[in-house]
Amino acid sequence: MLTSASSPNGNSSLLVAPITRVNIRDDVYVLLRSNILNHAYPPGHRLDLDELSNQLKVSRTPVKEALHKLETEGLIQILPRKGTFVTPIDPKSVSEGYDVRLALEVYIAPAVIANITATDLAQLEELRHQMQMALQERNFKIALEQYTALDQAFHVLIVSAGGNERLTEIYRTVGGPLQMARLYYKFDAEVYRNFTEPEHNAIMAALTQRDIAALQSAVIQHIQRAKTRVLNLNSAQ
Repeated sequence: MLTSASSPNGNSSLLVAPITRVNIRDDVYVLLRSNILNHAYPPGHRLDLDELSNQLKVSRTPVKEALHKLETEGLIQILPRKGTFVTPIDPKSVSEGYDVRLALEVYIAPAVIANITATDLAQLEELRHQMQMALQERNFKIALEQYTALDQAFHVLIVSAGGNERLTEIYRTVGGPLQMARLYYKFDAEVYRNFTEPEHNAIMAALTQRDIAALQSAVIQHIQRAKTRVLNLNSAQ
């Protein structure tokens, strides 16, 4: 069972050990990722390798491996001779992240339509089912991290169907900070029911019909609306 401790920003949402001996690296990764996404380690926070190792009661190796995996998702930045930091969230970087995501998804759409399989479509439908179940949770604030992770997985699966591994890798890096931003602003379930779900319906319809133009149109509408919602909420705070 996960326990809580005081976090660097003064709250008690920091998740700590126990770490199992079966797959230490994955356990460390899951804990650190959750602490970043729920802002127990706030944007810009410096992560110290030795401190994390002592806190989790594991060696430096699994922590280092977990940090490198988090870097590939864009959740942390490892800067030579400076240190390791949780990726900052600011309106400019969020706006640019959505722009890059849009460019990649529109570009890869023809390849996705040409290569997507029945298995891919079934996996996408399963992810959507899990997202809809998360929306039905009584306390959506608790389910929000799960929902945004499923949403990210949904889009990564679509992009990866295009068959360009390097582009998919870049897409993952862009998506991580945007997931952080969405968790930071804590949209309620109604926002996702009223906007995200219908927009995903349009994307799935285009994929099923293998319609490139419809897919690109649905992606543009979905990402531009998501960007506007996040940036508008930021300016209102």
